[in-house]
Amino acid sequence: MDQNLKYIEDNYIELEEVIKTANISIEKLIGLIEDKLIPQASYVVNSEITISSSLSDNHKIIIEKKYFYPSVLELIKRNVHNSNPEKFKLEFKENLLSNLKDHAYKAFAYGNVFDANENLDNEKIENAFEEEWNYFCKGVYGICTLNNNENDIINKEIAIKRILSFIEKKSTSFTHDEKLELQDLNTEFNKSTSSFAPYQRELSSRGKYLDKLLREFSLEDLIKSYE
Repeated sequence: MDQNLKYIEDNYIELEEVIKTANISIEKLIGLIEDKLIPQASYVVNSEITISSSLSDNHKIIIEKKYFYPSVLELIKRNVHNSNPEKFKLEFKENLLSNLKDHAYKAFAYGNVFDANENLDNEKIENAFEEEWNYFCKGVYGICTLNNNENDIINKEIAIKRILSFIEKKSTSFTHDEKLELQDLNTEFNKSTSSFAPYQRELSSRGKYLDKLLREFSLEDLIKSYE
């Protein structure tokens, strides 16, 4: 099997299985997505099948499969009877901000949205939140985070910004202290960030930054592999 298909099938739930497991109709599922009570599918796989015969004819069939992050099942259970999508969005925002405020490295997030007294700049954080909410609803965080939740969104944002800061300040001699710092950054990044599908890896935050750094520092054994 293609490694990308294997990754998706091993880590995501296909639409038909979602409907069956959640015991809802396709119409209800679509409604939940449209109301932004659950995210869209993270991956869509289109396959073309050709049927041919000894009569020298053929027939083509296009099959589309949509794959959701597994946490969609819990969200369906939570929101299946929810008639107030704005309340769900507000809860999402409150959880996101709570995780941000409590994070030890919160100043790294979103270009630092705190003032000198560690109060949130409402305008800056509102713009950041709307962008994160949009990504969540589109299924993006079902691709790039481990748990597709508010905690991972904040942790990933901060982990990436800390890695970018490390890249900016690192020396050309690759010191022992830098190596230890990179190992810590790798650990933090892996707590919230997925491997990404193989075809996405090179252009993902993991591929562009972390994998490259680990190779530079001769820490290839720490590069997350596909098992």
